[in-house]
Amino acid sequence: MRVNNIELEQVSRAVEEFRAEPEKAVKTIAVEGVWQLDDPSVQFVATARAESGVFRLEVDSPRFLGGSGSRPGPMHYCLTGLSSCFMATLVGVASEKGIALKKAVVKASCVVDFSKPLGVRDVNPVRAIRFELSLESDESRERLEEVVREAEERCPAIYSLKNPLTPEIVLV
Repeated sequence: MRVNNIELEQVSRAVEEFRAEPEKAVKTIAVEGVWQLDDPSVQFVATARAESGVFRLEVDSPRFLGGSGSRPGPMHYCLTGLSSCFMATLVGVASEKGIALKKAVVKASCVVDFSKPLGVRDVNPVRAIRFELSLESDESRERLEEVVREAEERCPAIYSLKNPLTPEIVLV
């Protein structure tokens, strides 16, 4: 059964499998990227492998950072990843609870101080991240707020923001 474009039977099977063998729930998500040294319109190209194939992601910095501004910048991809992860979790929670959504929209934004990346001054580069949600359903606002709170607790991206991890950076 598909609710809110979520195939609940597939999710249910995964939940059963992961309860029986929790280590199967641990997955590695990876991308491989190359800085383009000779293409003035695209600075970085990443490939991401999904179940149905390999996808190319093109990134370019804004002009004030030396790019051409012709593609989404790194922070666009960060926001896309964060907001899509949160929305996938939110819609999944709503679907599990049998809540049919008529609309599910997120507007994600972040305030970035580029002084630190440019070596101008030592400040926290990300000042704020905001998600504005627009949800429509026959359910009450209180019930939708419950879904939002539960999604916030369960979302890996939100967890990573609230509980920063120390990245391992290795020159090979």
